[in-house]
Amino acid sequence: MKTLFIVRHAKSSWDNSSHADFDRPLNERGIRNAPEMARRLVLRGLSPQHIITSPANRAISTARLMAVQFGQSEEILIVEDSIYEASRQDLHRVISRQNPDYGTLMIIGHNPGMSDFLNWLCDEEEILSTASIAEVQVDSNKWNGWERGSGKLIHLDYPKKQIE
Repeated sequence: MKTLFIVRHAKSSWDNSSHADFDRPLNERGIRNAPEMARRLVLRGLSPQHIITSPANRAISTARLMAVQFGQSEEILIVEDSIYEASRQDLHRVISRQNPDYGTLMIIGHNPGMSDFLNWLCDEEEILSTASIAEVQVDSNKWNGWERGSGKLIHLDYPKKQIE
């Protein structure tokens, strides 16, 4: 069994129009929400072995803030250039290349790719808001060979959701 946490980066700032899209930082809400969402996973006894992240400023900042909440160093981060502006197929390729010894991974990226990947994998119709975390389980002993609908959405959490 594999567990994948599909995460859309936390809320970014549009305050500085001179920033390229790639360089946009998190805004105050994003800086609050990223660690809070990771903390909610920890409260459920969950954390990833590795975090695969887009290199965009807002995504890697989200990953770093979450790693701290998991009690991990930045060594668990895997920066994957192809996640920035990735399609569902690109994200599937990134996941399929991961070490089969890992049981739990987190991938942090951008919409629409993240929502498309979640919906393809779990045969769902969700749109991930910023800082959302979708917990998906796949009955497989490897990260590749997955097909549409092979995942099961176990839990979907987002900042405005009341803690259960």
